[in-house]
Order: sequence, then C-alpha cells, then structure tokens
Amino acid sequence: MRARVNRAVAVMACVSATAAIGGAIIVTRPTTQPQHVYIKRIAGTMCFAGALILALYAYGLERMSG
Repeated sequence: MRARVNRAVAVMACVSATAAIGGAIIVTRPTTQPQHVYIKRIAGTMCFAGALILALYAYGLERMSG
C-alpha cells in the first residue's frame, strides 16, 4: 500500500509542477490587446491555483501515510 501512495504522491507532484510551469508560460507570453491580458491573468491564476491545490494535497497525503 505504501508504494502505491508514494507513486500517487509523485504523480500529483509532477502534475502540480507541470501546471505551475504552464501557468508561468501563460502569464509571460506577450499580448497585443487589453482583452488578452485579462484572459491571460485568469488562465494563469487558474493554473497556479490548481498547482497549489495539488501540491498541498500531495503533501498532506505524504504526511498522513507516515
């Protein structure tokens, strides 16, 4: 059971890192119109929030598994 939990934590951590990198890419892309800036901020914030939620869940799962 412990090996399965460790694998789940690793997968969640990798997905969290990927979402954070995706958020950084979205936020740093250049734009030409004001509407695109607003959309970039929303999409980047959603990616960062998803990354944070997954990272905290992976951390909590690791702590609870011992």
